[in-house]
Amino acid sequence: MATQQAQVREIPIRREIRRFREARLPLDELYASGEPLVRFRYPNGVVGWLVTRAEDFKAILGDGRFHAKRFLGEPQPTPVSVSVPDMPGFIPSMNGDEHLRVRRLAAGDFSVKRVNQLRPLFREIVDKHLDAVEADGSPADLYSLYTLPIPSEVIAGILGVPETHTADFQIAARLTIGGRSEALDDVEAPARAVRRLHEIVGEVIELKRAHPTDDLITRLTQADPPLSDTEIKGLCTNLLLAGHETTATGSAVSIAILLERPDQLAEFKANPERLPEAIEELNRFRTMLADAGSGIPRLCTEDVDYKGQLIRKGDWVMLSTGLANFDPASCPVDPTAFDMRRDRPPSNLTFGFGAHTCLGQHLARAEMQVIVSRVFERFPNLQLVRPLDEMPWMDKGFGYRMAELMVTF
Repeated sequence: MATQQAQVREIPIRREIRRFREARLPLDELYASGEPLVRFRYPNGVVGWLVTRAEDFKAILGDGRFHAKRFLGEPQPTPVSVSVPDMPGFIPSMNGDEHLRVRRLAAGDFSVKRVNQLRPLFREIVDKHLDAVEADGSPADLYSLYTLPIPSEVIAGILGVPETHTADFQIAARLTIGGRSEALDDVEAPARAVRRLHEIVGEVIELKRAHPTDDLITRLTQADPPLSDTEIKGLCTNLLLAGHETTATGSAVSIAILLERPDQLAEFKANPERLPEAIEELNRFRTMLADAGSGIPRLCTEDVDYKGQLIRKGDWVMLSTGLANFDPASCPVDPTAFDMRRDRPPSNLTFGFGAHTCLGQHLARAEMQVIVSRVFERFPNLQLVRPLDEMPWMDKGFGYRMAELMVTF
């Protein structure tokens, strides 16, 4: 049995890196240490155990002693903690039967079958925003004009947010993760945005009760056993937070990775039939570049001896998707390389594992396939305005995000 905890070290987030070419964490060193869990102090002062291997990533996500809990007191990669108020219906913070009850109510709207039915809608929305890029002229900010608004518009359509509420919904969506760079020092901005989002969803709930339509919010108001309005608001906030900025930045980063690598871009364009495999490799690779060790938090609910390490009740355990995707068990051949010529894409844990696997994973993949492929079809001469190392970046708030992606076409 383990009798004491390991020494606490400062998490080695590397600030000076070649962006899109080097990982923020020293992946080789962490994996080669032989320690399945390493105890680090994060920039916001909170100590957490970083999981370094894919097998432990899966094991802990499937272990009922480690509970889902988001945003409240967790280790974060920035000096000032940004929090979102805890809320019923927010499934990343729910566990056991309660989690399954709420998750199942939304699962059908994010199934492979339903997502495939929505692909024409994705194409319509994407082409509309490509028209906006072209109208704005070259050079253009592909992030703010293209990849950022598309996911929230898709989610709004799935939820059933009417056009009368769409503009407010999209503004609140943007601010839930901290807004643009000038707003990121206001740590209360996300909580205010969530409150505004709840007001908007509350208005939509009343509309759907009076006039039901074929959308998720209508179905949630008709659930049996019923959901409270507070639970519906929490679930809708969860779906927005999980599917907005992640897909927007993931798509932009994927485009940037291809623009930085002409040989891989040529491969991408020459093999449209391998688009799903290309997006899988892009998802695997980009998580390694952006990971700062705080991907999926779990809270230990009792003292646990895990492979000789004593993890105490109340300790945070951080599941790093970048490290899991780097693990040779996940990618046996040259895991730090981005290579679309692989015979088959290596397995990756970008969307989590087990009962809490990302509900919107099929939606995110399908959106990215359309967003990334269509931009190169529409603008075959797309080029970066300047090297990615020189582009502004936002590393405050919840994630490691683009401020802009300036291109010419």
